[in-house]
Amino acid sequence: MITHDRVDVCVVGLGASGGTIASALAHEGLSVVGIEAGPDHDPADSASAFTSDEVAAIADRRYMWSEPEVLVYDGGPPLVFNWLPRNIGVGGPLHWSGFSYRYHPSDFRIASDQGIPEGSSVADWPISYDELDPFYEQAEALLNVAGAWHQHPYDPPRRADFPLPPVPLTGRAELLAGAARALGWHPYQQPAAVRTRAVPGTDLHACNNCGHCTFFACPRNAKGSTLVSVLPAARATGNLDVRAECIATLVTVDENGRPDGVRYLDAGGEAHEQPAGTIVLALNAPYVARLMLMSSSPHHPQGLGNEADQVGRHATFHSSTMAYGVFDDVLLHAERGPQVQIGVDDFNEHRPWDAGAPFRRGGVLNGGMPAAFAGGPISFASALGDWVPLPDGVPAYGDAYLRFAAHAYPRHVAVFGLGEDLPRAENRVTLDPDVRDSAGLPAIRITFTPHDEDRASAQYLLDRSMEWLNAAGASTVLGAVPPIPGGIRAGHAHGTTRMGTSADSSVANDAGLVHGFDNLFVAGAGLFVTSAGYNPCLTIVALALRAVGTIADAARDATNDRRG
Repeated sequence: MITHDRVDVCVVGLGASGGTIASALAHEGLSVVGIEAGPDHDPADSASAFTSDEVAAIADRRYMWSEPEVLVYDGGPPLVFNWLPRNIGVGGPLHWSGFSYRYHPSDFRIASDQGIPEGSSVADWPISYDELDPFYEQAEALLNVAGAWHQHPYDPPRRADFPLPPVPLTGRAELLAGAARALGWHPYQQPAAVRTRAVPGTDLHACNNCGHCTFFACPRNAKGSTLVSVLPAARATGNLDVRAECIATLVTVDENGRPDGVRYLDAGGEAHEQPAGTIVLALNAPYVARLMLMSSSPHHPQGLGNEADQVGRHATFHSSTMAYGVFDDVLLHAERGPQVQIGVDDFNEHRPWDAGAPFRRGGVLNGGMPAAFAGGPISFASALGDWVPLPDGVPAYGDAYLRFAAHAYPRHVAVFGLGEDLPRAENRVTLDPDVRDSAGLPAIRITFTPHDEDRASAQYLLDRSMEWLNAAGASTVLGAVPPIPGGIRAGHAHGTTRMGTSADSSVANDAGLVHGFDNLFVAGAGLFVTSAGYNPCLTIVALALRAVGTIADAARDATNDRRG
């Protein structure tokens, strides 16, 4: 085993949260090692490194995590697949769509405002929207968020406008916007981490509407990520040592049970140990839980931070619905332009409940993208007959299938509903007893059953999506609630290391400091108490920015204690 010199901080995972935290700590003058499972990237080489090859991205899933994961869904048998399409590589989020929502004030206080549904583990967040507001502002600047303020009555409060003007609406989005207004709804241009203005003299170009945001990294560096926003300057300080293609296997502890380093395997399978005064676990939420559970020892026999059996619990993934309309006489070309287009928030938060619906929390409707969510004929064709329904009488193969696909592909547009799913203590991530990944480590096991209110919410959002497409004049409207929640397939994992004030019901405090420790932090969506009916990325970055000062103080204290 190779043992490295001790550093102030070791950050595991260099995506949205880890890249933000590692960069800020490097600018604080702390010595930082960043361990990342995926490859390294150079923003100056994005044009050649990041392609729109659909075979690589969609068929081969080359840019996503490909290790086996076990899913036990709704009481069914264990299913082995790479369920969570995580971004991989230094500097994420790389392969996301760019949806950049602030959560509503109500999203932080559901238990107080609406009560705790029976069979759920709903709780209030230990922070409020007002406390996160300034960090949302910083996160929008970091991710170069484009948007427009005051477009609909449900917009969360702000102190300043968006950093960039909104992504221009496509013709199909304008079509949907008009239909939504005719229904009495309030459509708006959704906030997107998509650069609408180039930065002269740099490699940061404006979006060219190529349509390959989702599942692809951006060859123009036009999509917000830590790769282009903060990591280059952080690496230039000389304080950040990035170690890519390395898999963390264990958080080590000293003779007193206090974390003191991270063990990992490099690309060649050689074992390393990185001593550190402070450790930040910033992987995808299920994998933070896995690493904590794998880090058992005589001091922590159930894993780090798991004395109350809370690590991995309260997992949420968002419910989802998909509907698409085919317009026989109109060429819509839904594959063009960013997937972030037109939104409707009329059915989010508690609004359906207030109107008498049998569920407390709704979700957002996203319109204007292709049915497969990412552009291209391979994406569309591979989804048809799988999770994208075909019309009655059209088989999922053969000439009739090909005729429908060829006709519908340039003439269709989709509406996706993303719904808040309620946390349940029994929905959790554990270590699978049998399945191992390529490094011989236990695969994650996701055990998940939707709450009854989530099932009702999903059907409601699907009905509204189809209503919207019909109002827009589609010749054919089809829709479905996917058999596996789309949030699982989208990588929207939250809550496995939820924040709170009590060690009996949460894993960490509101800065991500794990209960019972003074030098172990978790970051990312695992901290979320509830999922909200919005995409998580902007809130992930805002929480990371909010935690930086606390982590830096802890790192300095740990270093001073060692020297003292």
